[in-house]
Amino acid sequence: MYDKVVSLGSRLHYPITITKLLKSSGDSIKKQETIIEYKFNWRRKIGEDEWVDETTYTEFDSPAEGTLKEWRIKEGQTIAADVPCMTVEEACGHEVQIQGLCSLCGADMTEINWASEEKDTDRAMINMTHDQTGLMVSQNVAKKAEHDTQKRLLRQRKLSLVVDLDQTIIHACIEPTIGEWQRDKTNPNHDAVKDVKSFQLNDDGPRGLASGCTYYIKLRPGLQEFLETVSTMYELHVYTMGTRAYALNIARIVDPDKKLFGNRVISRDENGSITAKSLQRLFPVSTDMVVIIDDRADVWPMNRPNLIKVVPYDFFKGIGDINSSFLPKRQDILPAPAKLNGLASNSNADSLPPGEKVSPLDELARMGGGDEASLKVQAEEQEKTLEKQLTDRPLLHMQEELDKEDSEGGEPSAIHHRQLLSDDDEELVTLQDHLTDLHAAFYDMYDKRRGDRKMSEPTHPPGHSKARRKSHPDDGVDLSLVPDVGDILDELKSSVLSGLVICLSGLVPLGVNIEESEIGMHAQSFGAQVVDSVSNRVTHLVVSLARPRTKKVQQAAKIPSIKIVNQSWLADCLSQWRRLDESPYYMAILDADRERSEDTAETSTAEVEESGVTINMGDFDEELKEFLGLDDDDEEDGDEGDEADEDEDEENDSETTDGEGDDTDDPEKRGTKRKARASTIESDGDGSSTVGESALAKKQRVSRSRGASSLRSVHTPNGENGEAGPRDAPPPRTAEVVVNYDNQADFDNDELERELLAGLEAAGD
Repeated sequence: MYDKVVSLGSRLHYPITITKLLKSSGDSIKKQETIIEYKFNWRRKIGEDEWVDETTYTEFDSPAEGTLKEWRIKEGQTIAADVPCMTVEEACGHEVQIQGLCSLCGADMTEINWASEEKDTDRAMINMTHDQTGLMVSQNVAKKAEHDTQKRLLRQRKLSLVVDLDQTIIHACIEPTIGEWQRDKTNPNHDAVKDVKSFQLNDDGPRGLASGCTYYIKLRPGLQEFLETVSTMYELHVYTMGTRAYALNIARIVDPDKKLFGNRVISRDENGSITAKSLQRLFPVSTDMVVIIDDRADVWPMNRPNLIKVVPYDFFKGIGDINSSFLPKRQDILPAPAKLNGLASNSNADSLPPGEKVSPLDELARMGGGDEASLKVQAEEQEKTLEKQLTDRPLLHMQEELDKEDSEGGEPSAIHHRQLLSDDDEELVTLQDHLTDLHAAFYDMYDKRRGDRKMSEPTHPPGHSKARRKSHPDDGVDLSLVPDVGDILDELKSSVLSGLVICLSGLVPLGVNIEESEIGMHAQSFGAQVVDSVSNRVTHLVVSLARPRTKKVQQAAKIPSIKIVNQSWLADCLSQWRRLDESPYYMAILDADRERSEDTAETSTAEVEESGVTINMGDFDEELKEFLGLDDDDEEDGDEGDEADEDEDEENDSETTDGEGDDTDDPEKRGTKRKARASTIESDGDGSSTVGESALAKKQRVSRSRGASSLRSVHTPNGENGEAGPRDAPPPRTAEVVVNYDNQADFDNDELERELLAGLEAAGD
């Protein structure tokens, strides 16, 4: 029996007064049977400005069927708004429904009557099945079913693993060239494609030119061993954004005996959204024991903590995911595009070019989950993509390019020389290790919690008469002690890149916040901090091989502590869950980027600080002393100094030297040098006027006229030091010692001008 609380509803003319209750507790009631009499007052208009009060007596019919258990209202009560009026004991709670019928009593759940505002279909709104049978259950039934599943898995020492198909465990394409290479044993690609499986989707496949096409399926290397090993620790589920017909055909290839996945296959047809996946579709109550493996994280917006992201499997070069038209454009980091026996491969067909913004329509489709109209548009887009693959035959063209290169290179004549496709992927080996470690960590924590609980339980003293509790079938299973696998996964990953500050170059689309980008979020989940600009605190600059020489690269090249690596370093670290040696991934830095050029001499203070150039003010002043021919007597003559300059010097001494010593610590000496320098600049040998010239320009002019100096010795990236140039070398680039004169941090233009004018007046006298 099921108790149902019945309300009066919102359609009555409140306030109402209960005049009579027609049923008593224990009476049987039926739907649309009169059970209450009540009255309400209202005003009727009888003239242009005349109203009279009216009282109407009417009846309330039962919206439920069963036995009246109790009334929650009483006769004479005035009710101002909707409230519960009674509790009815129903024979069936209709908690399990299929195709609009109650599977327990057979009642029609779609029937609507005027006495009820509620739909019986609302009692069971959770779909926990993997197919389109239309079986729906209530929250209570879903909770009980999920708890039963968790208890079963705990006894078996297993977890649940949700497995994506495309580019995670298989790669698919429809290009006819694959079939031709399979039949041609002389083709260099024959060995790579001889074990490729195939099937056709005649009625359930795409329309148009691609109708009835053959799908070629390449299993990821080591897949069978991987699934058999993992199935001892996890209960496997397939979750794909392909059609159900497509998914079932793949499942038959991967698991022909249904020993691994069984019937646990869910596709976009029953997913409820065409742009995103959700664990709540299968596990509506708790995801504490559920792990996901997928090559894309962006399609799991609500379940990122449970995800292990794998490197996309790209066997058919340049094809990408054939079901990607239903998904948002991917923005995650991919391994650097390797050369295919000397021929550069195309990037994934569904990857987003650097700098390209995401279409607002794509974002709307992603957030809205999609409707029939958007589903139709995306289905048409997929058909066009498949048709293009059939007509353009990209794999055949890439193989022809290889053959053409061989012919032009003077190789012996042959039909083919090098193979396009190679099968050297090892991702599943690493992934199996991750899943094994995660499984062990989960049950270690679960066992520890159970042990702590037993230790905290009170024990009976010897001779206690209380009988020992009999063992229960559920002993050893306690759902309240189950840890969250997402928390354990986060703990395992967060230490990998902990302490690193990573800047990305050429990998994040313009207009996207780096911390909210797919690459940024993935790196942060492994403990790294991601930033958008180069500075001294950055430890690694990760560079796209498509854009190897950006402004960030040029800035980082001048900071020895920054390791400049290509994108594959980060991708491999995230795949292997360990920090790898950067040496094999270092980017080649041009000498021009390691040294400052003349056109960068007038850079702003922010750019100087960001580029990380180290300035030793002591060396700077000693060089100027040599240029200007100052001696100790000259310094004594100017002991008056300028106190303002002294204060500024003391402040800048700590700001411009990164922990290095300064040979010239006396602020009075520095002030004297400036006065002497001003008078020297005034009488520069070129005879030109210097009064209106900027301070920085004067410094450059004096430096050029004096020749080279030891200031050419500067720090270069990756720990290298430049050597001092010879005396007959070209003048030094003064940008190497740029000081922020424009902002008066170490020099006062107005004061310099006053000193120059004073010097001219003194000379005139």
